[in-house]
Amino acid sequence: MYAALKETLLQVFIAYLPAFSCQIYTMKPERISKAHYNIGFFSSLSVLLCMMLSFYYFKATVQPFDFRLIPYTLGILYGGYLMGSFIVGFYILVLIGFSFADYPVAMWSDALIYLTPFLFLYISKFRQAGTRKRVYIVMSFAVLGILLYFVYYVIALWNHTIIFDMEVLLFMTIFGAVFLGAAGLVVYFVESAREKAYLQQGYISVWRQYRQEAHKLHQVIDAPPLGVISVDANERITGINQMMLSMLFREDNMPQGNHLIGREYHSVIQTTRFWRGQELLVHRVLRGESLQSDVITVEDRTYLIRAASMKNQETGEIVGAVAMMHDITELVQLRAEMGNMERLSLVGQMAASITHEIRNPMAVVRGFIQLMKQKSPDHLDDYYKIVMEELDRANSIINDFLSLAQNRIVEKERIHLHDLINTISPLLQADANLRGQEIMLKLQECVPELLLNPKEIKQLLLNLARNAMEAMDEKGSLIIETRYEGQGVDLIVKDNGPGIPKATLDKLFEPFFTTKTKGTGLGLPLCLSIVERHNGTIRVESEEGQGTTFIVSFRTEDTLQTMLQPQAI
Repeated sequence: MYAALKETLLQVFIAYLPAFSCQIYTMKPERISKAHYNIGFFSSLSVLLCMMLSFYYFKATVQPFDFRLIPYTLGILYGGYLMGSFIVGFYILVLIGFSFADYPVAMWSDALIYLTPFLFLYISKFRQAGTRKRVYIVMSFAVLGILLYFVYYVIALWNHTIIFDMEVLLFMTIFGAVFLGAAGLVVYFVESAREKAYLQQGYISVWRQYRQEAHKLHQVIDAPPLGVISVDANERITGINQMMLSMLFREDNMPQGNHLIGREYHSVIQTTRFWRGQELLVHRVLRGESLQSDVITVEDRTYLIRAASMKNQETGEIVGAVAMMHDITELVQLRAEMGNMERLSLVGQMAASITHEIRNPMAVVRGFIQLMKQKSPDHLDDYYKIVMEELDRANSIINDFLSLAQNRIVEKERIHLHDLINTISPLLQADANLRGQEIMLKLQECVPELLLNPKEIKQLLLNLARNAMEAMDEKGSLIIETRYEGQGVDLIVKDNGPGIPKATLDKLFEPFFTTKTKGTGLGLPLCLSIVERHNGTIRVESEEGQGTTFIVSFRTEDTLQTMLQPQAI
């Protein structure tokens, strides 16, 4: 009987083979979806080994003792319909093979065949059941198998095939108890392995999702132009973005953000290039104060600092703080410039009003000077001429200033740019002849009509052409050119004068800036104002010693309509 118990323990180990393989196979959670194939394969192997190691307690006992029912049941219930069909076919082939080897196959082997239909009927219920229910189902089939074996034993006694032996009955009882215990434990270990695999798979899924969300959060924090730093309740740094690093440290002494995680906030701030202001704000919010904000200036840069505490939603306990810093230097400068612009606009309006009122007394003065000239001696005519020219020059400055100051809406009409150029070219030619200069027109064909104000475009052309002629010496050459490139029409005024220094180019369109002795500095700003009222652009290309080119670009009507149409989103 001792030898039989040893054989029984060996059978228990073999029956445990599917559970052992399942534990190893599901150590990688991604395999959990294919675990039923693994259980089915090792169940088949376990059935084969159990049959090969079957033993007989007495010679008179023709029924072998083994645990093949346990892996057979597990393979079908866990493997499903497809894998179960494979196991049944494999088992039938093994029975046929063993029969040819004079292996005694009796009712015990047939018992598995009897149970097979019921096993297939319970596959769907088994899949939907929990761990306890599955253990119950497997042990129910184990009890049914033991009952079939006991029935066969009783029939054998009734037919006097074997003789009743108390030792045999005792061993059968022990064997049945071990069989039931092994069946329950095998299912429990399989379910335990599967549950751990599912938990690990869920953990990995949650962890990956957490990593993705954390990565997204870092991208969101790094995207805006805000410096962000967070600390825990013990004032240790838990997060810092790149913008905050660039604000705290100089570029040649900037540490990596991950090197600061876990360090004490106070010790890190002391090594930065500025202030205790943010540190104090963090201390305040950690003590329970409400949202704190401050504006500080460091190294000619202005920063807005805000700090807020982070609380546990359930308990309300402060678990940390976050501080944000924004460089508002440009915003402060813009506000100052806007204030200056408002003051300048007010001054400009007042100046325009005053200038307009000055014209009336100047007209009276000019009229009385003309009367005085008629009644004065001839030798005073030169003095009166100088006074009249200066009055006319002052009036011209007033007219240019008023044209520049008045941001009025001009009336436009469809007109050809070449018509305006041809209209004003005789006046320019006469002026050029007096200076000994030459004017050439290069007007491209097929230039479309434009929406223009004729009076202002003539004034624009006169200003640009006369500026160019004044910049050139005798025998200078002025080229007036038009060019159509599909998107718009370019008006090009090019001279071969001395050119404009680079330091002067940026100031050309500033009001009252001039390099002429008697210039007002309002001609080019007036040209810019005219171009902008026509939705155009003006740019300058110049090199010293190579001449200067002014390029005025007017958009065609079709291009303007396209620009004004709302863009599809």
